[in-house]
Amino acid sequence: MTTPLQKAFRWQPAHIPLSPVVRLTRLDHQAELLLSPDPDDHWWTLHHTGTSTEKAWTMRFGARTPAEIVAAATDALATGSPDSAAEPMQVLEHAGWERSVLNHQISSPDGFVSVSRHPFGALHIEVTAHDDPWASEPTARTAWRAYFSDHTPPHLTTAVLADMVSPELLLRDEKAMAPFLRYSVRIAHERVPAQQAEYALCDRVDRLAARGTGTPLPPPQPPGGSLPRRTR
Repeated sequence: MTTPLQKAFRWQPAHIPLSPVVRLTRLDHQAELLLSPDPDDHWWTLHHTGTSTEKAWTMRFGARTPAEIVAAATDALATGSPDSAAEPMQVLEHAGWERSVLNHQISSPDGFVSVSRHPFGALHIEVTAHDDPWASEPTARTAWRAYFSDHTPPHLTTAVLADMVSPELLLRDEKAMAPFLRYSVRIAHERVPAQQAEYALCDRVDRLAARGTGTPLPPPQPPGGSLPRRTR
Protein backbone atom coordinates (compact mmCIF):
# COMPACT_ATOMS: atom_id res chain seq x y z
CA MET A 1 0.00 0.00 0.00
CA THR A 2 2.97 2.34 0.51
CA THR A 3 4.42 1.82 -2.99
CA PRO A 4 1.46 3.38 -4.88
CA LEU A 5 1.42 6.35 -2.52
CA GLN A 6 5.09 7.01 -3.24
CA LYS A 7 5.24 6.20 -6.95
CA ALA A 8 1.79 7.26 -8.17
CA PHE A 9 1.11 10.18 -5.81
CA ARG A 10 4.60 11.07 -4.58
CA TRP A 11 3.95 10.94 -0.88
CA GLN A 12 7.27 11.56 0.85
CA PRO A 13 8.84 8.94 3.16
CA ALA A 14 10.47 10.01 6.41
CA HIS A 15 12.92 7.24 7.23
CA ILE A 16 13.87 6.67 10.85
CA PRO A 17 17.17 4.69 11.00
CA LEU A 18 17.15 1.45 13.00
CA SER A 19 13.40 1.74 13.55
CA PRO A 20 10.43 -0.28 12.23
CA VAL A 21 8.39 2.93 11.99
CA VAL A 22 7.32 3.95 8.47
CA ARG A 23 5.92 7.43 7.82
CA LEU A 24 4.62 8.77 4.52
CA THR A 25 3.48 12.38 4.21
CA ARG A 26 1.39 13.87 1.42
CA LEU A 27 2.94 16.76 -0.48
CA ASP A 28 0.66 19.31 1.20
CA HIS A 29 1.63 17.89 4.63
CA GLN A 30 -2.05 17.59 5.58
CA ALA A 31 -2.25 13.79 5.40
CA GLU A 32 0.04 11.13 6.81
CA LEU A 33 0.23 7.33 6.83
CA LEU A 34 2.11 5.92 9.81
CA LEU A 35 3.14 2.32 10.45
CA SER A 36 4.23 1.92 14.05
CA PRO A 37 4.30 -1.75 15.13
CA ASP A 38 2.97 -2.07 18.65
CA PRO A 39 1.63 -5.36 20.04
CA ASP A 40 -0.74 -3.49 22.36
CA ASP A 41 -2.09 -0.86 19.97
CA HIS A 42 -3.05 -0.16 16.36
CA TRP A 43 -0.28 -0.54 13.77
CA TRP A 44 -1.51 1.54 10.84
CA THR A 45 -2.71 5.13 11.29
CA LEU A 46 -4.06 7.33 8.50
CA HIS A 47 -4.40 10.91 9.72
CA HIS A 48 -5.56 14.17 8.19
CA THR A 49 -4.86 17.45 9.94
CA GLY A 50 -7.93 19.17 8.52
CA THR A 51 -8.35 22.42 6.60
CA SER A 52 -10.33 25.62 6.94
CA THR A 53 -13.38 23.74 5.65
CA GLU A 54 -12.62 20.18 6.85
CA LYS A 55 -12.14 18.92 10.40
CA ALA A 56 -9.24 16.64 11.32
CA TRP A 57 -9.86 12.90 11.30
CA THR A 58 -8.02 9.62 11.95
CA MET A 59 -8.34 6.00 10.85
CA ARG A 60 -6.49 3.27 12.80
CA PHE A 61 -6.03 -0.40 11.91
CA GLY A 62 -4.76 -3.32 14.00
CA ALA A 63 -1.76 -5.50 13.22
CA ARG A 64 -3.59 -8.32 11.41
CA THR A 65 -5.78 -6.05 9.30
CA PRO A 66 -5.51 -7.33 5.70
CA ALA A 67 -3.35 -5.03 3.60
CA GLU A 68 -6.21 -4.73 1.10
CA ILE A 69 -8.42 -3.16 3.78
CA VAL A 70 -5.90 -0.44 4.62
CA ALA A 71 -5.13 0.06 0.92
CA ALA A 72 -8.83 0.67 0.23
CA ALA A 73 -8.64 3.71 2.51
CA THR A 74 -5.34 5.06 1.17
CA ASP A 75 -6.44 4.54 -2.45
CA ALA A 76 -9.71 6.39 -1.86
CA LEU A 77 -7.89 9.26 -0.15
CA ALA A 78 -5.19 9.56 -2.81
CA THR A 79 -7.54 9.45 -5.81
CA GLY A 80 -9.88 12.13 -4.45
CA SER A 81 -13.46 12.30 -3.20
CA PRO A 82 -16.12 10.97 -5.60
CA ASP A 83 -19.10 13.06 -6.62
CA SER A 84 -21.37 10.65 -4.76
CA ALA A 85 -20.82 7.73 -2.42
CA ALA A 86 -23.15 5.22 -0.83
CA GLU A 87 -23.97 5.60 2.85
CA PRO A 88 -21.33 3.42 4.57
CA MET A 89 -23.64 1.16 6.57
CA GLN A 90 -25.87 0.57 3.55
CA VAL A 91 -22.92 -1.16 1.86
CA LEU A 92 -23.07 -3.80 4.60
CA GLU A 93 -26.86 -4.08 4.53
CA HIS A 94 -26.82 -4.67 0.77
CA ALA A 95 -24.34 -7.52 1.41
CA GLY A 96 -26.81 -9.23 3.76
CA TRP A 97 -25.52 -7.97 7.09
CA GLU A 98 -28.10 -7.37 9.84
CA ARG A 99 -28.51 -4.45 12.22
CA SER A 100 -28.89 -4.97 15.96
CA VAL A 101 -32.06 -4.11 17.84
CA LEU A 102 -30.52 -0.78 18.93
CA ASN A 103 -29.67 -0.04 15.28
CA HIS A 104 -26.13 1.18 16.06
CA GLN A 105 -24.37 -2.10 15.29
CA ILE A 106 -24.39 -4.36 12.25
CA SER A 107 -22.96 -7.88 12.07
CA SER A 108 -21.84 -10.22 9.30
CA PRO A 109 -24.02 -13.28 8.57
CA ASP A 110 -21.41 -15.63 10.11
CA GLY A 111 -21.17 -13.49 13.25
CA PHE A 112 -17.39 -13.00 13.03
CA VAL A 113 -17.46 -9.29 12.15
CA SER A 114 -19.28 -6.44 13.86
CA VAL A 115 -19.35 -2.76 12.94
CA SER A 116 -20.52 -0.23 15.53
CA ARG A 117 -21.31 3.38 14.75
CA HIS A 118 -21.33 6.17 17.31
CA PRO A 119 -24.14 8.74 16.98
CA PHE A 120 -21.58 11.43 16.14
CA GLY A 121 -20.01 9.34 13.37
CA ALA A 122 -17.09 7.40 14.86
CA LEU A 123 -16.91 3.78 13.68
CA HIS A 124 -15.50 0.63 15.31
CA ILE A 125 -14.81 -2.63 13.47
CA GLU A 126 -14.01 -5.87 15.26
CA VAL A 127 -13.19 -9.15 13.50
CA THR A 128 -13.06 -12.36 15.51
CA ALA A 129 -12.25 -16.00 14.80
CA HIS A 130 -12.66 -19.32 16.61
CA ASP A 131 -9.29 -20.51 17.86
CA ASP A 132 -10.47 -24.13 18.21
CA PRO A 133 -13.69 -24.96 16.31
CA TRP A 134 -13.64 -28.59 17.48
CA ALA A 135 -13.74 -27.72 21.17
CA SER A 136 -16.96 -28.39 23.06
CA GLU A 137 -17.27 -24.63 23.61
CA PRO A 138 -15.31 -22.76 20.89
CA THR A 139 -14.03 -19.40 22.06
CA ALA A 140 -13.93 -16.30 19.89
CA ARG A 141 -10.58 -14.54 19.59
CA THR A 142 -10.03 -11.06 18.20
CA ALA A 143 -8.32 -11.16 14.79
CA TRP A 144 -8.10 -7.40 14.20
CA ARG A 145 -9.79 -4.12 15.03
CA ALA A 146 -10.15 -0.77 13.30
CA TYR A 147 -11.33 2.64 14.45
CA PHE A 148 -12.48 5.64 12.39
CA SER A 149 -12.85 8.94 14.23
CA ASP A 150 -15.62 11.49 13.87
CA HIS A 151 -15.42 13.49 10.63
CA THR A 152 -13.75 10.67 8.66
CA PRO A 153 -14.89 11.30 5.05
CA PRO A 154 -17.79 8.95 4.24
CA HIS A 155 -16.25 7.85 0.93
CA LEU A 156 -13.19 6.50 2.81
CA THR A 157 -15.37 4.56 5.24
CA THR A 158 -17.47 3.26 2.34
CA ALA A 159 -14.34 2.13 0.48
CA VAL A 160 -13.14 0.12 3.48
CA LEU A 161 -16.51 -1.51 4.15
CA ALA A 162 -16.98 -2.32 0.46
CA ASP A 163 -13.61 -4.06 0.45
CA MET A 164 -14.59 -6.03 3.55
CA VAL A 165 -17.63 -7.54 1.82
CA SER A 166 -15.90 -8.06 -1.55
CA PRO A 167 -16.01 -11.70 -2.72
CA GLU A 168 -12.64 -11.32 -4.47
CA LEU A 169 -10.07 -13.91 -3.38
CA LEU A 170 -6.93 -12.81 -1.51
CA LEU A 171 -3.50 -14.26 -2.20
CA ARG A 172 -1.74 -15.32 1.00
CA ASP A 173 1.13 -17.53 2.10
CA GLU A 174 -0.69 -19.99 4.33
CA LYS A 175 2.44 -20.58 6.42
CA ALA A 176 2.56 -16.88 7.27
CA MET A 177 -1.02 -16.80 8.58
CA ALA A 178 -1.73 -16.85 12.29
CA PRO A 179 -2.74 -20.48 13.05
CA PHE A 180 -6.07 -19.60 14.65
CA LEU A 181 -7.19 -17.67 11.55
CA ARG A 182 -7.08 -20.76 9.35
CA TYR A 183 -10.19 -22.15 11.03
CA SER A 184 -12.37 -19.20 10.03
CA VAL A 185 -11.44 -18.72 6.37
CA ARG A 186 -11.79 -20.81 3.24
CA ILE A 187 -8.41 -21.79 1.81
CA ALA A 188 -7.81 -22.91 -1.78
CA HIS A 189 -4.26 -23.86 -2.70
CA GLU A 190 -2.81 -22.45 -5.91
CA ARG A 191 0.70 -21.97 -7.29
CA VAL A 192 1.37 -18.34 -8.17
CA PRO A 193 4.55 -17.37 -10.07
CA ALA A 194 6.68 -14.81 -8.25
CA GLN A 195 6.59 -12.51 -11.27
CA GLN A 196 2.80 -12.31 -11.07
CA ALA A 197 2.97 -10.40 -7.78
CA GLU A 198 5.59 -8.04 -9.19
CA TYR A 199 3.57 -7.24 -12.31
CA ALA A 200 0.39 -6.87 -10.24
CA LEU A 201 2.01 -4.14 -8.15
CA CYS A 202 3.20 -2.26 -11.24
CA ASP A 203 -0.26 -2.50 -12.80
CA ARG A 204 -1.85 -1.22 -9.60
CA VAL A 205 0.46 1.78 -9.46
CA ASP A 206 -0.37 2.67 -13.09
CA ARG A 207 -4.10 2.21 -12.50
CA LEU A 208 -4.14 4.43 -9.43
CA ALA A 209 -2.10 7.11 -11.17
CA ALA A 210 -4.66 7.13 -13.99
CA ARG A 211 -7.48 7.57 -11.45
CA GLY A 212 -5.83 10.63 -9.93
CA THR A 213 -7.26 14.08 -10.14
CA GLY A 214 -4.95 15.08 -12.97
CA THR A 215 -3.34 17.91 -10.99
CA PRO A 216 0.30 18.32 -12.09
CA LEU A 217 2.71 16.94 -9.52
CA PRO A 218 6.03 18.60 -8.69
CA PRO A 219 9.15 16.60 -9.51
CA PRO A 220 10.18 14.09 -6.82
CA GLN A 221 12.83 15.18 -4.36
CA PRO A 222 16.36 13.94 -5.10
CA PRO A 223 17.79 11.20 -2.86
CA GLY A 224 19.21 12.58 0.33
CA GLY A 225 16.96 15.64 0.28
CA SER A 226 15.46 17.10 3.43
CA LEU A 227 12.60 15.21 5.01
CA PRO A 228 9.18 16.83 5.29
CA ARG A 229 8.28 18.32 8.62
CA ARG A 230 5.42 16.89 10.58
CA THR A 231 2.43 19.12 11.05
CA ARG A 232 0.75 19.33 14.40
